[in-house]
Amino acid sequence: MQTSHLFIYFFSLFVVNEIVKEELVISQYVLHPFDYRFDFGTTNLAVGNLARVGSAVAYTVVAENSGATATPLILPPDVWGEVAGLEIFPGISGGQFEHIDYAKLIIGGKSFDDQIFNEMTAPGLVQGLPDSLGVSGLRIGAVPINFGVPMLLGGNPMDCCPKIPPGKPVEIEIAAPTTAEGGLALTQAMTVRLWIAKVSGVQNLKDKLAFHSQYSGLGYYTNGTMNCSFDLGDLEVNDKMPIRTKMAGNPIKNMVPEQGAFDPYDHWEKLPGGLGQDKPTARVFSMFTKLMTATTANESFEFTSENQHCQDAAARLSWNFDKGDALKITHIGVKQDPIGIMRQLWLKRSGREAEQVYEIQQAKNPFLMPRLRDPANICFMGPTKLLKPYIVWNEQGQMMVKDNATSVAPWSATNTDGFGIYTRGIRYELNKEGI
Repeated sequence: MQTSHLFIYFFSLFVVNEIVKEELVISQYVLHPFDYRFDFGTTNLAVGNLARVGSAVAYTVVAENSGATATPLILPPDVWGEVAGLEIFPGISGGQFEHIDYAKLIIGGKSFDDQIFNEMTAPGLVQGLPDSLGVSGLRIGAVPINFGVPMLLGGNPMDCCPKIPPGKPVEIEIAAPTTAEGGLALTQAMTVRLWIAKVSGVQNLKDKLAFHSQYSGLGYYTNGTMNCSFDLGDLEVNDKMPIRTKMAGNPIKNMVPEQGAFDPYDHWEKLPGGLGQDKPTARVFSMFTKLMTATTANESFEFTSENQHCQDAAARLSWNFDKGDALKITHIGVKQDPIGIMRQLWLKRSGREAEQVYEIQQAKNPFLMPRLRDPANICFMGPTKLLKPYIVWNEQGQMMVKDNATSVAPWSATNTDGFGIYTRGIRYELNKEGI
């Protein structure tokens, strides 16, 4: 009887029958898609400029079947939300999907610079085309979970879904790339769809968290206490990374709040993924890093912002972390330049190569992109999920590439479809004391 009940519970929790613009009522919660519509055909977005709902009449959001409005989405005073995922339906111009620098989630005026998506990294689900995110474990039914499975739907707190407190605006910012990054004006309509799980009422929220905490076996919420402590480390390099696990009795401690009872009004955005966290913090990391300087033939190339090898500091793929910072990369996608051929990808730590050096030529590339600029170039899966996460903590780490004996050109005004690497994972900022 218990097994059948669990089956029915999980089946009802995750199955979505079809893609429709309506509320999906799942186990007494509402999971709703919100469409942020940017009609760049009516109001173009110039190179290097930004757009949000309301910054032009043509930029609107469709919220809860209420019709399009130029007012940002705000949850009612007694409603709490979590963002499960984001997907992008770009416009097409000149036979290619229009390229955006980023789509960024902003809650209450706050955001993370290393948590951004573009038309290649978060493709929307479209009839007749493969579900690349689903094959990579980043979609359940119709719902993308590139932000994670919400706690309200039985997910682990350390999935780090962004938390939406009552009364704070939920915005999407679109950036058109600069000319130096291959930017062109955006001239076609595009949609960014957010999938948000919501629950109303303080006691209802607490009851649902307690239910999922118990029946998922995660045990994070009991008797009004929220325990979001988590494991971190790598057995392979435990000489540099201190192993911190529940099994050993010493996980990274993260009680929310540090003392006392959990109050959703005060502490919801302090949970993992929230924009009001105290250390230790954890958030989804999502970044498309562009090659911004030509490679030197047959020499390794490191993506650092200091030498302008990538577009900015947030996009770097070179880290020098102490005990206070860590990054766990779970998914990688490699986008080849249509002209130049990049041959190898190295995942390094502390100047040492990891076990594998990956061949990434087009015919051999194991790290697939969710979508490419050419609509005819269909992607069947991506980004590729790593069997073992790549963790950098208390050491140096680099993702480096090497060309195929021919220099690869950077993104530029004349190269608008260059080489890039998409990385997704979890970014941590820790208290150094006691580690």
